[in-house]
Amino acid sequence: MRRYVFLALAIVLNSIGHSMTIVTNLGSMPWPASIVNIMHMMGWNMTETIFTEGLFVIGLNILLVGEFVPKEFGWELTFLVPYSILMQLFANLWRFWGIDTMNIFLRFGFDLLGLVIAFAGYALYQQCDCCFHPHDKLTVYLKRRASLKFTKYFNIVLPVIIILLCSLKNHAIFAFNIGTVIGFFSQNWIVSFWQERLEPCCHF
Repeated sequence: MRRYVFLALAIVLNSIGHSMTIVTNLGSMPWPASIVNIMHMMGWNMTETIFTEGLFVIGLNILLVGEFVPKEFGWELTFLVPYSILMQLFANLWRFWGIDTMNIFLRFGFDLLGLVIAFAGYALYQQCDCCFHPHDKLTVYLKRRASLKFTKYFNIVLPVIIILLCSLKNHAIFAFNIGTVIGFFSQNWIVSFWQERLEPCCHF
């Protein structure tokens, strides 16, 4: 039971952090940034976009595994459904509080805070080791099929390509900014920082 309470907290933290970086528009991680650009291109809301894109990634995971595993499918949906809903709710909350209209220095501060919170959520659900975002499962499967180097570039290059393709219709790029660069280079360090502090609490 304790594991699932921590898992729920991890999903909430991840949603709080990523939605905050999106609303500041000063830089999300590559995949969330690509989803924001898809959202603007399609005219969908955040929940619809995250859920639809997540289903596509789940389908890709099934192709990589070579079979449909109901348990894995269920766990990925267990993460995806609340995550897509919470992302919309928290984004609405941050806009209600006016984070998106603050001066650039305050928005940058909230962007960095969002990254730290999102990485804390990521570190926590890694410790729970039962339920993951579809993109995390995709990374695992790609490492098995290809190499660590290929997987690393895949998770950078493909979101950037998606963003650039969306920009042809959007005539703008959203959520891909200085925070994206900072998040990319600091993710491993911040996640390790959280994992060291969370591990003593996560003996299930």
